[in-house]
Amino acid sequence: MLELALDATLAILILVALGLGLRLQRNLRLLRGGDGELERLIAALDRATLRSEAALQGLKSAAAAADARLAGVERLLDDLRFLTSRGEQLADLLEEQVRHGRPAPRSDPPMAAALSRPRLAPDCAGQAAALERTLSTLR
Repeated sequence: MLELALDATLAILILVALGLGLRLQRNLRLLRGGDGELERLIAALDRATLRSEAALQGLKSAAAAADARLAGVERLLDDLRFLTSRGEQLADLLEEQVRHGRPAPRSDPPMAAALSRPRLAPDCAGQAAALERTLSTLR
């Protein structure tokens, strides 16, 4: 009777092991089938990484170009500040001459300095000329 109980227990354990083996085989088959999907996912991630690196390079070059333009704008702004300062000096001198009822002398050094042109950066000369035309139309 003991032998029969041991045989029955052994048969049950073999059936349980068989069921677990079949389940393991099915899971391994699903895992192997997912390898292709995993490879496609890795390839898509690699392509996205390459696109983002290219976009980052484009942003860096755009930032460098913006910095260069900003430097030109700052030079133009300095030139405009200089011209505005000279214009204010000239206006103050003319106002003083008008109050005293005297004509402005032609050889006055401040007047000559006010009428002298500052040196502009080559890329700002066209913009300065346009500004001078606009100012002359306002007079």
